[in-house]
Amino acid sequence: MEKGTDRFLKYAAGLISLLWFYAAVSKLLNFQYFEEAMHKQPLGGSLQTLLIYGLPPVEVLAGILLIVRKTMLPGLYISAVLFLIFTIYTGLILFRFFHHIPCACGGLIEHMGWKFHLGFNITFLALSAASIIIFKRKEAGDI
Repeated sequence: MEKGTDRFLKYAAGLISLLWFYAAVSKLLNFQYFEEAMHKQPLGGSLQTLLIYGLPPVEVLAGILLIVRKTMLPGLYISAVLFLIFTIYTGLILFRFFHHIPCACGGLIEHMGWKFHLGFNITFLALSAASIIIFKRKEAGDI
């Protein structure tokens, strides 16, 4: 019988993986829109280009890593870093650090308000962090 911690890790990793696949596919299916939105971000041209061509493959990679138990931990670390970056960026937007920020998100996520977006990012950051802690404790034999 599957333990509660195993079930938690499986469902958490699956949910995060689905989010990454959704985000990447949404960007790739509407690539021109994504590219235009990224060029409107208050980031340098080189960083914009890096994100335009680098973010979708990283999202797909994270999604794939999360599916396989042997690679789940690296996938969780990538997820946590991405969610941390997105959370900080969203926080900066809410504190009006930037003058005007169009969302470069795709699909349903682009229709969220910034406060909801922040809560969404924090929730998935917490889910990633909790999963890392549980995974590492399981590996160490603590649970």
